[in-house]
Amino acid sequence: MASNSEVILSQILEDKRLEVASEMSKEDFFEIFCGEQATKDYELSYEEIEQGIVDGEHDGGIDGFYVLLNDDYVTEDFDYTSIKKTANIEVIIVQSKSSKGFSETPINSLISSIGHLLDLTTDLNDLTQYNEEVRSKAGIFRKCYTRLASKFPSLSIKVIYACTKSTDDIHNNTKLKSKELVDKVSSLFDEAEVKFYFWGAKEIVALARKKPTQTFDLTFEQALNGSGGYIALVKLDRFFEFLCAGGEEIRTDLFEANVRDYQGSTEVNREISTTLETESERDFWWFNNGVTVLASRATSSGSCITIENPQIVNGLQTSTEIGKYRKTRDNAEKRSVMVKVVASEDDEIRDKIIKATNSQNTVPSASLRATDKIQRDIEHHLKNNGLYYDRRKNFYKNEGRPANKIVSISLLAQAAMTLFRGEPDNARARPSSIIKVDSVYTSIFTEDYPLDAYFVAADTIKRVEVELKKKPELVSKDRNNIRFYVLYWVIAMAAHSLSLTPQRVANLRGNISDGAINKAIDEVWLMFQGEGASDQVAKGPKFKEKIKDCVKDRIIAAKSVNSTQDTN
Repeated sequence: MASNSEVILSQILEDKRLEVASEMSKEDFFEIFCGEQATKDYELSYEEIEQGIVDGEHDGGIDGFYVLLNDDYVTEDFDYTSIKKTANIEVIIVQSKSSKGFSETPINSLISSIGHLLDLTTDLNDLTQYNEEVRSKAGIFRKCYTRLASKFPSLSIKVIYACTKSTDDIHNNTKLKSKELVDKVSSLFDEAEVKFYFWGAKEIVALARKKPTQTFDLTFEQALNGSGGYIALVKLDRFFEFLCAGGEEIRTDLFEANVRDYQGSTEVNREISTTLETESERDFWWFNNGVTVLASRATSSGSCITIENPQIVNGLQTSTEIGKYRKTRDNAEKRSVMVKVVASEDDEIRDKIIKATNSQNTVPSASLRATDKIQRDIEHHLKNNGLYYDRRKNFYKNEGRPANKIVSISLLAQAAMTLFRGEPDNARARPSSIIKVDSVYTSIFTEDYPLDAYFVAADTIKRVEVELKKKPELVSKDRNNIRFYVLYWVIAMAAHSLSLTPQRVANLRGNISDGAINKAIDEVWLMFQGEGASDQVAKGPKFKEKIKDCVKDRIIAAKSVNSTQDTN
């Protein structure tokens, strides 16, 4: 008989599936759900969570594989040059079973596969017993670990065995197998932290109920209350408590709207650190510009400001240095930091504040792009037409919008590069770095282009993804490799042209059928198989040219048929 936790979990899973991914099977959604819970502290988008799913034939018992660096999700084109000093790598491997109880067999599979995949002395190309997707994720980890070796990165490896049944009756032999896995993986790396977790119904329900704290309390010494905000002097230890929100580690989600990452041991940060270490008799805020916090709402009572949905938009370096300093001390602190709290739910005002508070120092233009007017315009236009543009990462995910209706900035950038620049190969090869190059960004995002061009691009790529998932012969790797070629094919055929100007794309609104998308999938997949169906093929210009030549021939043939029919 099912336990209460099993009944509750079953209902949670079904309600959530119908809410965000009704097209998915229960088994597939359980993998996504477990991936979401496993990475909950890092606020991954649905797109990123799904990218980590590697389930399929020859997966070595691994259903989810995630690599994180300094709390950021690592993709194949991750920019390691941005890591200046501290490097904390976390690997999360998930095995999820939605029906059977816990047993030794799945753990035996993991002992073998993880032992092979994380062993840096083995050549991934020789591990042909595992599918390409699993090897690709292992390759991302290996590249991350070796590229940062000179920085002596800390390494944490978390293995999760999730099941919808109870953990109360796990056989002792199964528990011993989990210890064997930990010992095996620990032997591969000196000083790595390796942990194994059994997640049953009770544990998963508890994780699902856990919500990130969205209301934070900031205790101050002195404060000025102005229109729409506060300027406060906050003791360093109280500010550290605010950053940790009751926990022991700084909440990284507080900095999602910040335009910079932590810059490591730069001159400015060394000066902040030196001030903290040496200027104990003089107040810290004398020497520091302080921190700016954006909030949707802020109210004060006594010596406490209650802040809803806070985002530190300026002062990440200061906050991080204070965090590092306070973690090594438990004494009361006499010094204060100046904190400016601005409460506004107006997106345009919030974006202006972000730009204004970051204009004093050089900031890469790519960092501010989510605040551009064109980005806000696209978000508004797509929302009016049933799509949710994730300009503010996970805003719509947290609202419970369907996953297949949420469009990330990176996905739209890839779709725009595919269509407006005719580069599906670069769209595939550079999933996260496209908008970092000024010349590329300005060629695909501009107020000169009709907003419907972005809607057609977004709507079609999301529909392509839906139709690709209906093809049982295609695994996640295959879908990822061909989706932008399918997008290019279907739009070019509909436009009867290889020159896909934004206006020409915009004119196709309402003219792309599911039948045309499926025909494009069949054509592209057949050609892709003929070229070897590898990641390298998808990322290279040769396949792009073959696709363009084929589309050109089809367009010419179609025009010839139409011309003959007109003559007759």
